[in-house]
Amino acid sequence: MIDIQALSQQRPIIVVGAAFGDVMLGLDCLPSSGGDVVAQEQDRQIGGCAFNVARALARLALPPINAIPVGNGSWGQLVETEMDKEGLPVMLRHPTHDNGWCIAMVEPNKERTFITVDGCEQFWNEELLAQIPTPDNAIVYVSGYELVSPQSEPLRQWLLGLSDDKTLFVDFGPRLADIEPTFVEKLLAKRPVLTLNRDELALLQGVQTSTDDAVSNAQSFAKHHNLAVICRFDKDGAHVCEPELDPVYIPAFQVDVADTIAAGDSHCAGVIAALASGLALGTATQLGNMVAAIVVSKPGSDGAPNRQELTAFQTSQNADNQ
Repeated sequence: MIDIQALSQQRPIIVVGAAFGDVMLGLDCLPSSGGDVVAQEQDRQIGGCAFNVARALARLALPPINAIPVGNGSWGQLVETEMDKEGLPVMLRHPTHDNGWCIAMVEPNKERTFITVDGCEQFWNEELLAQIPTPDNAIVYVSGYELVSPQSEPLRQWLLGLSDDKTLFVDFGPRLADIEPTFVEKLLAKRPVLTLNRDELALLQGVQTSTDDAVSNAQSFAKHHNLAVICRFDKDGAHVCEPELDPVYIPAFQVDVADTIAAGDSHCAGVIAALASGLALGTATQLGNMVAAIVVSKPGSDGAPNRQELTAFQTSQNADNQ
């Protein structure tokens, strides 16, 4: 059992990436090419991988350095309002682009599919990046969504230029296959913590395998690159692979799923919160599972819990398992 109230930030956290507008639609099935389907608008929220992580950390009273650009248009105004509400001071203002937005289509089985309109999160420059403080021993979160476009080359170089006392926490996401392989190799040389779901593990390994084989391959990958890998398998829990240790299974918390929007982002936030508090990666992954379970039990991306909600959830889960 994790003492949630005892979480105390010992390391700085920097969250780099995107804040996005999320327009959520419920529909019976995805349209085929040229098709026409009816959907129901479920909600509009501010999300985006980095913002979801930063918001969850702020609610756990572990506020990060907010390295998320705010755009110069209507979405940027909404992003700034949400940042203010979460106690995340605006640090980066983009002079030429608005924040991006996406349509999240949620099917009856709760799976979600995204259509994304890129914004300022893809247009980095040295002047913007120079405004980000980089304190010693910081944990630096980054998502793969911001590592693909040619306009993100300054961000890629900024990450590679960080000093070795920093711990990179990398969530490649579904864009892993689109990231330049040479950059990925250079990034791996910095020994980041990688967090990957089953599809991303298949992309990294080049083959779709069973869970057992995926974990075994991840363990070999971790040993070869001398880094840690968190393998996320949704309701089937997670496995932590570290170079000199056997894989450790961390069971999932069972909840009724509303949708899976922000599931991975919230998991990242829980893990980072624990790591920044000095906890081991296995325990950190347990906290990640807990935060993600709460988020997927609510519709949309805005379900991250505060400490009181997290403590109550843990207590109820322990009672249910007795």
